[in-house]
Amino acid sequence: MKDRGKYPAKLMLVGEYGVVVGGSALTIPFPAFHARVRSVEDIPAGKEEEARQSLGHLEQLFGYIQGLPAGAFHAPPDLGLFSGKLQNYWMDLDIPIGFGLGSSGAISAAIYDLFFPASRELSLQQQKEDLATIESYFHGKSSGVDALTCHAGSALRFHSSGHIERVNFDPNGIPGDYRFFLLNSRERFDTGPLVNHFLSRMKDDAFRRSVEKEYLPLNQHLIESLLGEKEEDPAMLVRMISDFQLQHFPKMIPENMLELWIEGLVSNVFYLKLNGSGGGFMLGIAHGSFRESLDERWGGQLLWIE
Repeated sequence: MKDRGKYPAKLMLVGEYGVVVGGSALTIPFPAFHARVRSVEDIPAGKEEEARQSLGHLEQLFGYIQGLPAGAFHAPPDLGLFSGKLQNYWMDLDIPIGFGLGSSGAISAAIYDLFFPASRELSLQQQKEDLATIESYFHGKSSGVDALTCHAGSALRFHSSGHIERVNFDPNGIPGDYRFFLLNSRERFDTGPLVNHFLSRMKDDAFRRSVEKEYLPLNQHLIESLLGEKEEDPAMLVRMISDFQLQHFPKMIPENMLELWIEGLVSNVFYLKLNGSGGGFMLGIAHGSFRESLDERWGGQLLWIE
């Protein structure tokens, strides 16, 4: 079998960092980028080194999973199958690494499908926990949110209660004729150190109160607005989140984005927020009437979410 499947990148439209401390989140698959499982008999010219490195990473990931204690997963891995197939597959990845698009989540989702045969019988919550365990290989700690989104292939709503549900979300049907976009900062950030920085800051009482009393409710209101449950202007909510992140999460914003970030808050033409942990792509929102002018301004740095 030459093509086991494609696993899309993910976008966390709402909930970055909030979801780490039990807040709500809204995620969608983003098939503009993906991870593809390919046979070692199917290596295109020019991809030989990528395939070689992928095989090495999969071997290391197998060692990590094999070394976990019994009962680490709701759906146990078939280690015999995994070991026997280690040299059969490689991951053809076009998801930029360190750009907030869930590259490790897509790989984790593929591994889960390939080598955890009982996973399809589990609930979304159980799958999330299993996928978090796999993805922790890459970052040291994972919520499983990214990997579950890549695995599910549908929009997901993560409630603060822990409940997870599939939802219908059309990025072209946002209330008020707004559009989300990605703006490339060209600055790669590593997820692990940023998450550790955030968790360290949560030990400060004032910072923690700001997150719990201001940031988490803003995220909740934005989710409700985007899903049509509450009549609030989604762009104004993004603006408030943008302002909060500028004040409280400056380490996560690339320096070359700061001027644009502030321009958006002042001009009200667009607003920027983090996409994932930070760096890489910035997630923005603008009214549809500004689309042409922003295309002309940013060109290939800009990618509309549709």
